[in-house]
Amino acid sequence: MTHSSTSRRSDGFSLMELLLVIALIGILSNIALFALSGTCSKVDVLKNRRNAQTLASQAAAASAAGASFVVSGDVCATITHLQNGTAPCSGAFKSRVFKLQR
Repeated sequence: MTHSSTSRRSDGFSLMELLLVIALIGILSNIALFALSGTCSKVDVLKNRRNAQTLASQAAAASAAGASFVVSGDVCATITHLQNGTAPCSGAFKSRVFKLQR
């Protein structure tokens, strides 16, 4: 009587291999999330910079036309001018109102 050695044939992945792959995916996803977490703050910085550039260009255009958003020493009046707009007292743009758009 002869005993045939039964060779173990692998048709798929073992449990250890699957656990290792899942752990590696988890580690890689954590690294990716950490790398992308700074992206939101960079986007906010760029958005704020663009808004500041728009504000500066509008203020320059209003100033060139003879109007000014800024009221010296009065922050509330400056904010009101930014919200409601301001118009030059004379010149070609006398009837034009310069204001920030939302």
